[in-house]
Amino acid sequence: MDRSFYTGAVGAIAHQERLNIIANNIANVNTHGYKNKPSTFSECIYSNLNAVAQEPTDYIAGAGVHVEKTNVDFTQGHLSTTGLEYDYMIMGDGFFAIQNPATQEITYTRNGNFMTSLQPDGNFYLQTANGKRVLDVNQNPIIVGTLPPTAEGGIPGSQEMIAGEDLIEQIGIYTFPSKNGMESVRGTEFIPAEKDGQPVVTAGNGTILANKALEMSNVNLGQEVTKMIEAQRCYQYALRMVQTSDEVETTINGLRS
Repeated sequence: MDRSFYTGAVGAIAHQERLNIIANNIANVNTHGYKNKPSTFSECIYSNLNAVAQEPTDYIAGAGVHVEKTNVDFTQGHLSTTGLEYDYMIMGDGFFAIQNPATQEITYTRNGNFMTSLQPDGNFYLQTANGKRVLDVNQNPIIVGTLPPTAEGGIPGSQEMIAGEDLIEQIGIYTFPSKNGMESVRGTEFIPAEKDGQPVVTAGNGTILANKALEMSNVNLGQEVTKMIEAQRCYQYALRMVQTSDEVETTINGLRS
């Protein structure tokens, strides 16, 4: 394959991937607890242009770029007051730990938009919108209230729930020695890598955990739109390079025939 054709094609693929990443960031600009995900480019391998094989030369040719990895920007987003009883925002470093009751899988999130839900065991659990239970400082699900027992056939009485402010001391805030290996899953959830170390839990208190508030996304819309325009231009130029290379190849083949 012609080198210029290949370089243009690789560049188009890389910038298409970059556009997808930017579009996802823009789509989540209003998602609570979402962290911006910038992409990192890496150059493909260079090769020497030798007139004679194995001879030293100052002429080299690249082979385009590719998206090496997608990072996560963990800088804190702005506070948004909601007034909802079981909304929380971590002021500073740390994550909420949430557990899937079906698989027991634990993931970590900065999205503190929680609610209560009555389960078949008669307990009201603090959980996320998709049913994952929030863990306390001992990695146990937080129970906000329990349905009182009734006589057979009776109607359960009302249960007084623990106030959101009173749960601050129970909610576990987990930190890690490193966040470089954190893998983003399902939008605002993260799974730590082995190199991130073991989670260190600290009890929430009034200085680091705000009640009735949520953390906004840290996506800068202006910057992302600028990046999108830049990526679109690069994508167009890469495709133009492919088209020009194809036209040159067609012309050369026509001269040979």
